[in-house]
Amino acid sequence: MTNAPVVLVVEDDPLILIHSHLALEDAGFTALPVRDAAEALDTLSTRRDIHALFTDVRLPGALDGLALAKRVHAERPEMEIVVTSGSTKVDVSTLPRGARFLPKPYTAFQVTRLLAKADA
Repeated sequence: MTNAPVVLVVEDDPLILIHSHLALEDAGFTALPVRDAAEALDTLSTRRDIHALFTDVRLPGALDGLALAKRVHAERPEMEIVVTSGSTKVDVSTLPRGARFLPKPYTAFQVTRLLAKADA
């Protein structure tokens, strides 16, 4: 078992999901890739070792990334949350307390720097 911080990556675009997953793994995180909020919530219900959530705003299904971030924050307020989007303008005041927004396109360095607190 590894001591690497675990990040749940929620992204419906397969290429971006792969890129984010690999970038986080290269930076020393354990990345758990999922494609929608329902799968993310299922994963969170069974994995108490997840330290951070990195989610896109636009997701298929009943919950978008902002709703997912708010729900995760309500259930696990200690979790680091980073929300991203390339097409949706996000007012940062609508994010849960402590969550951050990272616009697309982003670099691997930007993602890993924002999630570095999950390593604490």
